[in-house]
Amino acid sequence: MSRILVVEDDPDLVALLRRWLEARKHRVDHIADGPGALAALAADPLPGLVLLDVMLPKLDGFEVLRRLRAEARTRDLPVVMVSSFSRDKDARRGRELGANDYIVKPLMESDFLKRVEPLLRGR
Repeated sequence: MSRILVVEDDPDLVALLRRWLEARKHRVDHIADGPGALAALAADPLPGLVLLDVMLPKLDGFEVLRRLRAEARTRDLPVVMVSSFSRDKDARRGRELGANDYIVKPLMESDFLKRVEPLLRGR
């Protein structure tokens, strides 16, 4: 069982991710904005994975990721960006900032799980 931090402001998507992940015995914590995510990740223990939306209130996901990768403590933390932005340049930007993966919404359960489960096992 891994602990996963979902940083997402859409409550319907949070509920869907929670259902999928908790069915696989993962613990899901949720934060709805960028500053809250940074505060949560400054505390111990770190989650096994962060699912990070790009469009967040107060501080977008790209900036959250940039700050996570700038800190030694969170530099290697697995982060998957989850976004409705499907342009190649957005996915490229996420990867350049250090995202382990970039998944475009709407999500398909089997594809989503195939992409996040290996990151959880590797932690």
